[in-house]
Amino acid sequence: MANPTERDLEAHFREELFQRSEGKKSVLLPKEQYDEIISELTAIDKSSKKMPHEYYLLKKYEILKCGDVLKLIRRRTANEDPIYFATLEDTFDIIKRAHIATGHGGGDKMVKELSKKYANITHDAISIYKSLCIECQCKRKRPTTKGTVVRPILTKNFGSRSQVDLVDMQAIKQGNYKWIMVY
Repeated sequence: MANPTERDLEAHFREELFQRSEGKKSVLLPKEQYDEIISELTAIDKSSKKMPHEYYLLKKYEILKCGDVLKLIRRRTANEDPIYFATLEDTFDIIKRAHIATGHGGGDKMVKELSKKYANITHDAISIYKSLCIECQCKRKRPTTKGTVVRPILTKNFGSRSQVDLVDMQAIKQGNYKWIMVY
């Protein structure tokens, strides 16, 4: 099997993420829901009487205008840095950048890095990405095979006996070569 491409990994990541978040109330926002929240928040400012749902949105979210683009951020107090909400579709790229920035770090390093800027990247999404990272899979420790200790054969005459040992190199094979035979 050939190495999967970046698009294949992203497609598999999204499929797995959609599958896990399906049927559950998820903090990951699909693009449509993200845009809907932004449009509701912009409409709230114009209306005078607010519904309970609108109070909920105003308490939880804020809109940050970056040029022509509107970004959804967590409601902040005073001079806090903005913490963005990511769409479900952007999650792969965001996690990939954080994973590379942490030097292919583990889940805890990535959570620490991502929580500084993003409000809704889940541990589940991070673990899915880590399971797909090719470099991390290559670095991961392989289970060692425990063999029996062989006692040497002692003889009085040279060449009267011989012994063959096979060394299992499947964990770190060289091309098609998986074994070393020692005679």
